Amino acid sequence: MDKELKGESKSASWGLWAGLLVGGLIGAFLAVWIKQNLNQLAESGLARNQLVERLSKANEILTAWDVLAIPVLILIVLGTHEIGHVLSGLSQGMRFLMLIVGPFGWYTSASGVRFEWNTNLALMGGLAASLPTKEGASLRQQLLVLIAGGPAASLLLAIVAIVIASVSDPRFAAYCIFVAATSLGVFLVTLIPVRVGGFLSDGLQFIDVLKGGSAAIDRGTLLHIFAQSLGGIRPRDWDSSAVEKLANLDCDEPLLRACGLMYLLAQAMDSRHDADIAKYGRWLEDSVDAYPSGFKQSVHVELAICAWLAGDLDAIKRHLKASQGGIVEKSRRLLAQAALAKLEGREEDCERDRLLAIKLLPKASDAGQSKLTEDQLEMLQSRT
Repeated sequence: MDKELKGESKSASWGLWAGLLVGGLIGAFLAVWIKQNLNQLAESGLARNQLVERLSKANEILTAWDVLAIPVLILIVLGTHEIGHVLSGLSQGMRFLMLIVGPFGWYTSASGVRFEWNTNLALMGGLAASLPTKEGASLRQQLLVLIAGGPAASLLLAIVAIVIASVSDPRFAAYCIFVAATSLGVFLVTLIPVRVGGFLSDGLQFIDVLKGGSAAIDRGTLLHIFAQSLGGIRPRDWDSSAVEKLANLDCDEPLLRACGLMYLLAQAMDSRHDADIAKYGRWLEDSVDAYPSGFKQSVHVELAICAWLAGDLDAIKRHLKASQGGIVEKSRRLLAQAALAKLEGREEDCERDRLLAIKLLPKASDAGQSKLTEDQLEMLQSRT
């Protein structure tokens, strides 16, 4: 699933890693400057400043073993930024969808929030997603607050860390300054309005939503359909007027168009319109590169299922190979794997994956899509 669009994900891994790099450079510069100018600081009286005093002492007691604390400190910085997005969204009445911090991941599902280990390196930098619950001007306000929550949390963490450093022992003060520097770097970098690898930075997303226009309307349409699907409405029963808007979607944002095609393909599959399945599958395959790394795998799973419906064995293999890793609904991947086994005559493997997919359906995050998956699993059992 494309969490960035469906839930208006408010951070990009590249931005957080770049922010950590900038913050690390700030911290390293500060440490070198204090060490080289300690005498001048003493003469000016600044050495009696509590923070400067603790940092100068930390320079004497820190060892190579202290490097082991860095991964934990980085997780604190990343987690604070992403939790800032989540909490700001919840404060506006939004629905939590997903939170990834390093190797840890929490996802909403029909049975509640579930934890899963994140093994995708492209997403280790962190990601957060929430679903807006309002429309019009209120939707715009929800999105703006959600986007701003991450950078605001990073800035707040930097300030708090500096305050704590001034009253802590030298070693812990050094840790706090590292957190402050890296969090400040994340704050600065995520505000830069850029797009990298399909992701939009917080700054660019804020500007995009602030401008309003057709992009905001298109997002509203996508979110409206996603909310219906999360509520258990299967694709063929989605709001017909919203589906029609998707079919006529004409925007400059490639990620929006690709996400719209995902919905249209699901609706065509559930309605069993072979011509539309082939058409939207072909268009989606042309748009798959618009998806960020970590999410395009879910597109390849859907294309593998399309290939199964068309009886194209080679295409199923190709798309399943491209779908490895990433954030993918497990029941959908198992459906595609079972379909491949079916076409290859591996009946036992097919039945094993099919039954496992059925077992995982209650844990799926999208209740509406799960109904489509359930039907396709039954179809797989009887189809030759």
